Amino acid sequence: MITFELCIQKKIEAEYCKRKKFYQREAERAYTGEIHTFPICNRTPMERLVIWYCLLPEIQKAYQKLGSSEKITMDTLAEIPRLSEIYYQKTGKIGLSKENVIWLRHIYHAQLVQIGPLQYQKFYMIYLDKEGCGEEYMSFSQAQKEKLPQGTPVWNVHIPQNADLTAVSLKTSIDTAKRILPNFFPDHHAKAFVCYSWLLYPDLRELLSKSSRILSFASEFEIIASIKDPFGSDAVRRIYGKRYPRKDMYPAR
Repeated sequence: MITFELCIQKKIEAEYCKRKKFYQREAERAYTGEIHTFPICNRTPMERLVIWYCLLPEIQKAYQKLGSSEKITMDTLAEIPRLSEIYYQKTGKIGLSKENVIWLRHIYHAQLVQIGPLQYQKFYMIYLDKEGCGEEYMSFSQAQKEKLPQGTPVWNVHIPQNADLTAVSLKTSIDTAKRILPNFFPDHHAKAFVCYSWLLYPDLRELLSKSSRILSFASEFEIIASIKDPFGSDAVRRIYGKRYPRKDMYPAR
């Protein structure tokens, strides 16, 4: 079983012991219904974390059924304490945000696997434009859409916070993913790895050194489109945790 920071672990266990039946019931219905109306979303941050504490044994069994090794299973489930620690650092409170538990649905359904520093999600290609999703977030060439049609099975790559992006770790992760993911999901005949991330932004080459691990990661991908976001919202949130009122307030490190 995965472990949390000791102080968080004790509070989770104490809270669970107070209302065992409540948490067991909430765990059974946590992810019923539509995404933004999941019952777990309506609970308090602490309750969400305790519900996930209850879910872990069954989810661990689901990953074992996929054929996952204990290490890969534990690395994947480590997302929960990682998110709870980030939430605690931001708020000073123990728990999980609504955004956290919506994201964790992929682990709940055992459709996301962490291999080394990267996470791989069972996914189907979607073009974030008017034709693909109803909104003009990006523009894509017709040649690109013909090369990899919408709905094509793919692996969606995610980068957890503080991931080791050294060249050796990346190569090992990608090579291992190519070898074992088809065994985990034999009916998902993926044609590509895709990644929607600010880490791939081409102009980072003007800001970072040639030895940058971010640039090394980005070099693994062909850039097919950029989101129309002049404020770089996702990058700012990921790097600094929040947006500051003035540019001179951002920590320069």
